[in-house]
Amino acid sequence: MNQKNLSVKLLFLSLLLLSILFTNATIAQTRSRILGVVKDSQNKEALVGVTVMVKGTYLGAATDFDGKFIIINVPVGTYEMQISMIGYTAKTLRGVVVSADRVTSLDIQLDPTTVQGQEVVVTAKADELHKEVSNTQMVVSSDQLQEASGVRQINAFLQKMPGISESNGFLTIRGGSADQTGTMVNGLAYNNAAVGNAETSIPMSAVEQISLLSGGYNAEYGNFRSGLINVTTKSGSQDGYHGTFSYSRNNEHMKRFGDSFYDANNDLLKSFLSPSVGFVGTNTAWADDPYMRSQHIVFPGWISQAKAYNTGKPVNQQAAPYDMFLLANWLHMTVPDYKGLASLSDDMKKTIGYYELSDTQKKAFEDHHMTEEGVDWNFDGGFGGPIPFIGKELGNATFYISNSSTEQYYVMPVVRKSQFSYTTLGTVKAQPTENITFTYNGLWKRQQGVSPARPPQGDAPNAGNSGGFMSIDNVRHVATRTESPLKYAYDPPFFPLLDQTTMMHGVTINHVLSPKTFYELSFSYLTIKNDSPIGDNRDSSVINQIGPFPLTELPYGKLQFGSRSVRGTTYPIYLALPGLTFAYGSKEGDLYDRTKTSQARVKFDIASQLDDHHYLKGGFEYNHINMNHNFWEKWNTNAYNAYEFNFQRTPSQTGLYIQDQINYNEIVANVGVRVDYYYNGGGKWPTGDPFNESMFRPQKVDTSLFRYLASGKSYIWDIWEAYDKEHPGFLEPIKNFLTVSPRIGVSFPITTDSKFYFNYGHFRSNPPYYTMYQYRYRYDKNGLYDMSNPNLEPPRTISYELGVAYNFYENYIMQISGYSKDVTGEAGRVTYKNAAGTLNYNNQANNRYEDIQGLEINISKNDNSWLSGWLNFNYMLKKDGLSGRSLVTDVTINNDQAGLYAGNETKTLPQPELNANITFRSPDDFGPAFLDNHILGGWDLTLFATYSAGDYFTWNPLGKLHYTNNMQWQDYYMLDLKLSKTFNLAGLKTTIFLDISNLLNIKVDQMNNGYAFADATDRSKYLASLHLPMYNSAEYDNLRKANAGYYIGGNDKIGDLRSADKSYIDDPNYNFWLYKQPRDIWFGVRVDF
Repeated sequence: MNQKNLSVKLLFLSLLLLSILFTNATIAQTRSRILGVVKDSQNKEALVGVTVMVKGTYLGAATDFDGKFIIINVPVGTYEMQISMIGYTAKTLRGVVVSADRVTSLDIQLDPTTVQGQEVVVTAKADELHKEVSNTQMVVSSDQLQEASGVRQINAFLQKMPGISESNGFLTIRGGSADQTGTMVNGLAYNNAAVGNAETSIPMSAVEQISLLSGGYNAEYGNFRSGLINVTTKSGSQDGYHGTFSYSRNNEHMKRFGDSFYDANNDLLKSFLSPSVGFVGTNTAWADDPYMRSQHIVFPGWISQAKAYNTGKPVNQQAAPYDMFLLANWLHMTVPDYKGLASLSDDMKKTIGYYELSDTQKKAFEDHHMTEEGVDWNFDGGFGGPIPFIGKELGNATFYISNSSTEQYYVMPVVRKSQFSYTTLGTVKAQPTENITFTYNGLWKRQQGVSPARPPQGDAPNAGNSGGFMSIDNVRHVATRTESPLKYAYDPPFFPLLDQTTMMHGVTINHVLSPKTFYELSFSYLTIKNDSPIGDNRDSSVINQIGPFPLTELPYGKLQFGSRSVRGTTYPIYLALPGLTFAYGSKEGDLYDRTKTSQARVKFDIASQLDDHHYLKGGFEYNHINMNHNFWEKWNTNAYNAYEFNFQRTPSQTGLYIQDQINYNEIVANVGVRVDYYYNGGGKWPTGDPFNESMFRPQKVDTSLFRYLASGKSYIWDIWEAYDKEHPGFLEPIKNFLTVSPRIGVSFPITTDSKFYFNYGHFRSNPPYYTMYQYRYRYDKNGLYDMSNPNLEPPRTISYELGVAYNFYENYIMQISGYSKDVTGEAGRVTYKNAAGTLNYNNQANNRYEDIQGLEINISKNDNSWLSGWLNFNYMLKKDGLSGRSLVTDVTINNDQAGLYAGNETKTLPQPELNANITFRSPDDFGPAFLDNHILGGWDLTLFATYSAGDYFTWNPLGKLHYTNNMQWQDYYMLDLKLSKTFNLAGLKTTIFLDISNLLNIKVDQMNNGYAFADATDRSKYLASLHLPMYNSAEYDNLRKANAGYYIGGNDKIGDLRSADKSYIDDPNYNFWLYKQPRDIWFGVRVDF
């Protein structure tokens, strides 16, 4: 090595080591092994001394006396392998796939030859069974992601997998909660500790492979109890520059069936914005139609409301009924029904003070109109290769950089109509010597959306409540925004803006000590910062004048603290309209979210292939989390309307593990043990006197509180700490915990084409940090609402799994697995309440348990032939309950009552799910050629079908005891399609595609969510109006007598609606929330080079 090259490499090493000091993560299994045997193709005898090399790397081995070879430390990816020996024809194996947590097994045969220099190139036969894997694992390639329909983000694909579902916008696995799922990107942990969820926002163009572990996994993985999403990304190739860029967009449309929420004649607004009803009132307009009266809001009419409004006002401030009608349209962001107005009689026009709006006024209404239609778009692209100019000097350094940018419109427009997300991921990899590899990963993400938190209600910012970003399908948030669900339905800024920036850096050093031993040292640093703009932002410029009402952009823009007066007209608080219960402003509040969560991780792993029978691995990790939770909410300028969540804590977790993969006579055992120490942040907590009224009741404050909280300080904690100095013992030291988790998995072949596997393990993880540190305190009113508990012990999941995998025909694999999870010590609510009723708050304890059993069946064929795909079936039973007190009082004798220990066990009835993803493809060279392209070749058609049984619910109008879950909402079923054609265009591999969700435009109702029902009475009337078989019983005679036309027996089904032959059915009042996503058509193009 010359002095110049040595100097450059030393400089490079120094820079990387320096970056380590500033970027502190955990290394997952991003490397694996290739093992196999080489034989003579004629006599089948083992060949000794064959050279086996992984092309493009320094990795290789020579076969032993049994013809066996083992290559360790192979990065995840797809490779070519070169096998050579004197006297035999050299062979190149293409398409050798190396996956995380799997061993690639090869059976190679060489042909004898007398002519040296000959070579044969073949495609490696994929190892479908992976007999060394003793748990349920699914590996997804980048091609599978690209082929799937309706997939533009990783989590959209993962939700199609067995055992994976979505809860509150976050991924969950096999019945666990969001905090039990982990994500790793190239070994770097990618989780939001403050909210308690796994992150999956990674550009699809960067993905090399995704390994999903949903069964029992090895001891090297800690702090996850349900499953792990292990993502390996591309790092660039030395043989040239390669990349992929795609852009797609859908057609502009509304993301639900039914009338627009901003249509003057929809079910909610018709009573007062329909010209034929709104002026005279519902009782007059529908005097002869009791059903229409029951289906709509009762409204007395603008004629009578204008009369009451004008009483006592001077003439210049009085409003005609028509003025109030137009004002109502403005506040509901609708366009007046001009045709309906024109059809009114002349006498009615005279009565209401009708006049023709000018073109300027009409345009103002059009511009002011809230629209629900929007165009979603998605860009995803990346490229990489050798670093130019200095790459060779840096050890054949390569790079890969990718970006994903997307805009998604909310189903219901709120303060923002859409959410923007931008993610950039970069990887640099260098090998300055044959034995040392450095890898740097950096991720930047910016997300701009809306928070589901409601500041006036003091919503908690966590994955179980209102943490993170509002879901794109946000109907549930809009439909349940206050205790009077739709009171603020037409207040756009009701939900606050939220921006989030994520930065992640990681450095990994991989050092091969010998052909059989290597170690890996990894550092990473992740920060997630939130920002929620606060304050008023309404433009007070007058843009329209209706009668005495000067109109600004209201109800757009937030106006809580400024003047409600516009050109001498003072609008009432909440912008309330006479005769209506709606409010259009003044209760948005401010969300002050400056939360910053930092996670520093370091992990060391060492692995050694001791011999043919033992692959030993061990290591340690240290995870340090700094949660600066500067988060509080307020309604208005009164200090008593402030909710405080401020805290700053620094918990950590230290783990040690050792594991061995033992292989004897094709029986593989994965045995390991893990020891974890959970440091819960130190300091003290107010657990010494849980019924201390002086500390937990409201504290008197003034508006200086806002500045105090904005600085990141906690006013209530200052009070508690001062009190503890005078009354020692009120604050008690926080506890720490040491846990031991054994893991074992066994896999052995039943036949040459099948295997049986079993695993058992103990799994621990931190309780969600929000259950440990997050509290909710309201000054001047109520005081303490919620108090978390940092002394929670890490919950334990004991998992068992039995499975069988069978290669029953060519490349068809069937896998059946049954699992059981015994979960104890989860965080559950405990209410502290004093006898006087002056103190009532919730705390957390390790008092919740879960018992989960499930069956998964998966049939797959992934060989890129004419037909490929998978079919999976998921069946799960789940129950949960409490194992300790749920109520603690200050009257200690009451705490011994048996009722306070009631388990409150609930059982979830099974809802089977079935998913099928089938791809039909034609080879690129199929059919006649035209301009270097085969017209019939390069076509892919993918169909994705899904079915799940409907939710169970209780309908018990007779009030029978122990009578639950007796009814079931409609089943869910859907069909999606993706059609693509690949061709060469100017030397580039170009693919155009059509992606259609809900191909058949199926109307899937949402009655199970309750959004279509105005209230509980509306729901009950609907169910009672159906002619259900259960009503054939004489038990319902008294109900039938008391409720004419209801509880009549028949053959109706849940989900039936009013029609010509079923005019007796009392439909849900809000049909605009009755059905979900209609057909969604996307067009896109992808270019690969």
